[in-house]
Amino acid sequence: MDKIKKLKRQRNWLLLGALPFLPFIAVFMLMERLRKRQVKKVTLTTFARFHGRDPEQIVRWLESFQDDLVRRLKDGGLHEMTLAAHKIEPLIPAYDQAIPIVVHPFTDRTFLKMINGILELQNNLDRNRFDTIIVTSNAADPSEIQTLIAKVEKQGGQALVIDTSRDGALSMQRETFHLFLVSPHAALLDDVDSERVLFEFIRSLQPKRVILADSALMWRVVASHGRALAAAAEISAFFSARPENTFTRRYFYRFFELFSQIHVMDATARESLAARFVLCSDNTSRLVPLDVMADAVSAELDLLPAIGGVDVTPCDCDAGIDISLIVTAHNETIVTGMSMIAANASVEAAKNAGFTVERIIALDAASENTRACLSHPAYADWRVVELTERDLGRARNRVVRMARGKYIAFLDADDLFSENWLAEGAAVLDVATSAGEKVIVHPEINWFFDDDQAILAVTPQDSPVFSPVLFYFENYYDSLCMAPRQVHFDLPYVSRDIPNGLSYQDCQFAIETVAAGWQHRTAPNTIIFKRRRDSSLATESRDRKSVIRQITPLSIDNIQALLSSKAKTPVGS
Repeated sequence: MDKIKKLKRQRNWLLLGALPFLPFIAVFMLMERLRKRQVKKVTLTTFARFHGRDPEQIVRWLESFQDDLVRRLKDGGLHEMTLAAHKIEPLIPAYDQAIPIVVHPFTDRTFLKMINGILELQNNLDRNRFDTIIVTSNAADPSEIQTLIAKVEKQGGQALVIDTSRDGALSMQRETFHLFLVSPHAALLDDVDSERVLFEFIRSLQPKRVILADSALMWRVVASHGRALAAAAEISAFFSARPENTFTRRYFYRFFELFSQIHVMDATARESLAARFVLCSDNTSRLVPLDVMADAVSAELDLLPAIGGVDVTPCDCDAGIDISLIVTAHNETIVTGMSMIAANASVEAAKNAGFTVERIIALDAASENTRACLSHPAYADWRVVELTERDLGRARNRVVRMARGKYIAFLDADDLFSENWLAEGAAVLDVATSAGEKVIVHPEINWFFDDDQAILAVTPQDSPVFSPVLFYFENYYDSLCMAPRQVHFDLPYVSRDIPNGLSYQDCQFAIETVAAGWQHRTAPNTIIFKRRRDSSLATESRDRKSVIRQITPLSIDNIQALLSSKAKTPVGS
C-alpha cells in the first residue's frame, strides 16, 4: 500500500508540474489540428483541379454515394443479398456500422497525395519522356556528378537529373529537377510512399537508362522495386570513392547483379574497387570509368514470358449461351464447397431471369484435395478442365478460349458472389451492347471477410472521383467481373513474375481496357465476397512489394489523355 501511495504522490506532482505547460500544449494541438485540416483541404482542391472538377461536387457525391450504400446494406437489395450469402457462409455477417466502407481513391488520404505528387512532377516536365535519368542528392560531390552528367549528355539523348534531397539541394552549375520542391504533395509523404511515387514517376518517363548517383531515397527504391525497374530499363550506379560516401558503399554490392554497369571516376578508382572486393574478371568488366562510358545495356534478368495461354485457337461462340461462368481453382480445398453453392445459386437466378449459363471449373495444377473437393457429384453438370499453367493469368487466357458464351464471368474458388450477380451483370451488358457501348461490369461492392471485415465500394468510371492516375499505385477493378468474350482475346491477362516483382494481372487488365476505350460500370445491388486467407496470390504479391509491368498507357505522355477523355477513345495505341 505504501508503494501505491508513493506512486500516486509522484503522479500528482507530475501533474502539478505540467500545469504551467497545459495552455501551450492545448495551443499546439489546436494548431496541429488546423494544419491537418488545411492540408486535407489543399489536397482535395489540388486533386479536383488536376481532374477539372469541383471539390464541393466531389464531397457531395461521396456523401451521397456512401449514404445510399449504407441505406441499401441496412434495408434494401444489398441487405437481402448479404443475408442470402450468410446462409451459405456464416463468416459473412449482416452489415453494421463497425464495418468500414471505403471508396477509391479516398480509401486513404495518402493516395490523393500520391496522385497529386506524381501529377505535379509530370506537369513540371511538360509531359516529356527522357532517355536517361540520373538520380542524386546533396550527399553527392557536385564536381563528380557534373562530370557524370557531361559524359551522359555527350552520348546524346534527353537526360534528366533528379535531386532527391529533402533538406537543401545539390549545388550544381546546371539546373536540376528537385523532387520535393517541384512536388509539395510528395514532400508530405513518408519515405515509403515517396519512394513509390519516385519509382512510378521514373517508369512513366520510360527511360532507356537510370543511373543511381548518391541518392539514399533511390537506393531504397531499388531495394523495394529494383528488379521491376531493371525489367523496364538499364540500371547502373555511380560509385564515388569518397570515404564519407557510406550509404553507396553499403548498398551497391547488395544489388550488384541488377546493374549493367558501375560507373567510377577513372581507371584508378576502378582498380581500387576491384581490389577491395576481389572481383573476378567478369565483374571487373562491369566497372566502367567515365571517360570510356558505354551505351545503355540492359541487365540480364531471367524474365518470365509476359503473356501465356494464348497458343490455341478459340472455339466458336455459341449463340445459345449467354454467360460462361468460369471457376478457377488451384489450392483452395474445402472452402470450394461454399463458393460452388453460391455459384449454383447465381446460375439458377440467371436462368430464372432468362439467361443461359455454361458452367466450367478450371483446375490449374490443382492440389489433390482441391481436385477431390471439386469432383463431388453435386457438380456433375459442370465441365471440368485440367490445366498446367501454374499461373492465374495464363489459366484464364487458356480457359476463355474453351468457353462458348457471349459474356465471360470469373470466380475464384475461395470467393463467393451474390445470387443476383450473373443476372444483373448480364442485364447491364445487354443494355450496353444494344447501345453499341464497350462495357465491362463489376459487382457494386467488394466485401472482404474471414480474417477481418471491410467493404470496398467499386468506383464507377463515370463518377467524379475516378482518376486513372490511381492505377500507378492501386487498382480500382477486380478481375471477378463480367465482360464480352472478345475483350479477353484482344487484351489477354499478363503472367505473374513474382521473382522479378511483377504481378497484379487484374490491375494491368483494368488499365489496358480503360486505355482501349472500355467503360467500367457496376451492376446494382451485387456483391463479390472475397475471402482474406493467410496465404493467397494477393498477399504474396503485396509482401514481395510487387507492381504491374511498365506499360504504355501510363507513360507520361499518355496519362493526360486518360485524364482528359476518361478513355472514351483508345489511348497509347
